[in-house]
Amino acid sequence: MILNNYIITYLVCSLLSLFIGLIAALKGFAAWRKWDINNQAEEQYRLEKKVYLIITILSLGFLLRLLMIPLWFRTLQSMIISIPGAMCLVGVHNAGAPYSYISSSLKLVLPVCYGYWLILNLLDRKIVTQPFMKNKLAALTPLGILIILETVLDVSFFFSTPPRQVSCCTSLFDVPGDDMLQIVTESTWLWVYIFYALSIIILAQTVYFLIAQKKSALNNTGWWFGKKTVIFFEAPVIIFLFATLVIAFQTKISPLFLHLPFHHCIFCLCQEVWDALLCFCMIFVGLSLLLIYFLIVSSSSYKEVNTVLSKRMTTLLKWSACMITGGLIILSIHLIALL
Repeated sequence: MILNNYIITYLVCSLLSLFIGLIAALKGFAAWRKWDINNQAEEQYRLEKKVYLIITILSLGFLLRLLMIPLWFRTLQSMIISIPGAMCLVGVHNAGAPYSYISSSLKLVLPVCYGYWLILNLLDRKIVTQPFMKNKLAALTPLGILIILETVLDVSFFFSTPPRQVSCCTSLFDVPGDDMLQIVTESTWLWVYIFYALSIIILAQTVYFLIAQKKSALNNTGWWFGKKTVIFFEAPVIIFLFATLVIAFQTKISPLFLHLPFHHCIFCLCQEVWDALLCFCMIFVGLSLLLIYFLIVSSSSYKEVNTVLSKRMTTLLKWSACMITGGLIILSIHLIALL
């Protein structure tokens, strides 16, 4: 195995969050079964105090997990010099496959889960009746299990990665060995065009919901409030847009920004070009906030509290639109400068 200061720091944070995850998995389900805000019994009062303590601890735990995401990739980058043949994070991932690839994939999925819970918790605390309390408590057990799974994968990766010779991005992407890799390494503008087209549609849709959300504060009507079909439609669109961003970076933007026409590697791009990493992160955060918005308003409990929360939900949409727009502007300026 490889050890350095970044790895030790990450492992300490990971084990600390694992302890918090165990608390969530064990205590969350029990509290969810017993929770009743209308119950005035002494047992319910003690349960409320216990739940508030658990929520406070878990909020810190989820914030820690969010901070660990950039630390994870910085830790992987610190391992490059210890692995012969590795020039970027592809080599590090290959040295610890499959744990490394699964763990890194989870780093793109779990922030939405943690962010959703944290924002839901902030909104719930603004209302005396706490309409989302059952939702929060019900989510603790699966979130706790995900933290445990993520920690096990991370630890397995660090303890199973020897400093051995590996192949890196050049042999993997520049000389692809199968049809799927050929698709994601072909230098074509197609995916860039698809990404921009979808981005315009998503931004237009965000503006529509932003205007409609503001109006809903006046008449408390919103056709999408409490509709599960909305999240089932919006989630695939948002996920597909993010996938096209990754493929666009891999196929055309990466060789263009790196000034290496035949080199396709999103890890090298983000490692060498800081504004590419910045716009990638901004668009990712913007799409995550938009997905969280739809997750919240599609809840059956939301329509009853829209008059109280509408202003904050409008702010959430504004942040989403600003992050996506900002990322697109940075990316477009860099593209125009090169063309």
